[in-house]
Amino acid sequence: MIRTVSALLILCACASLAAPPRVLAWDDEVAARKLALVCAGSTVEIAGMHPSKRTGPLRVKTEGPISVRALDRKPGADGKPAERACPVPEDMKRPLIILLPDEGHPTGLRALVVEDDAAGFTWGAYRFVNATPKELVVQLEQKAVRIPAGWKPVDLNLGGETRGIGARVALADAIETTIYSAVWEYNKDVRTLCFLVPGTDPRLSPVAFKSVPEDKLILQLEAADEAPR
Repeated sequence: MIRTVSALLILCACASLAAPPRVLAWDDEVAARKLALVCAGSTVEIAGMHPSKRTGPLRVKTEGPISVRALDRKPGADGKPAERACPVPEDMKRPLIILLPDEGHPTGLRALVVEDDAAGFTWGAYRFVNATPKELVVQLEQKAVRIPAGWKPVDLNLGGETRGIGARVALADAIETTIYSAVWEYNKDVRTLCFLVPGTDPRLSPVAFKSVPEDKLILQLEAADEAPR
């Protein structure tokens, strides 16, 4: 489950994780940063960050709290490296650490930790997260779901075979007025993390999508390439 950033910051410990964490950069600026994960005395540089793809699993020790270290920032007045906590709930199986910009913090970052286990976030599903200040309604074909503000996830899986589908978005308090519409492709072997963000061009739509797809077949091929021979 995705927790709000404020809720995450009050969690201060984590147990050993079932799987190594992966990282998703929010934008190109974050992806270009030189960063590392730190836990239990181990440090692993975060390689391969991209705003539309998760990194590979980061083999950092996970017997304690995890932090992200800004290797490209100077240490503080106390001589300690600039770090930001990435608290992982004890029951999280496959954590995805989303790194967002935050120039109010010495690292220039804030962290949102997402449960990314395919047992809950299934193949074929869209997981919607509302990063706008208003509740929205997303409709895919004949199914519609309310997406509350506050970074709370809502999943929608249409099922069936790969096909083109109609997508529509409206404000929850003006549901008859379409503020976004398009034709998407539904793929039963792809799960898509969809952030609804404020649109940058009001002539097009007040909302836009930041989508991060993951393809099961590609993952299987990558796993086969990495397997010992």
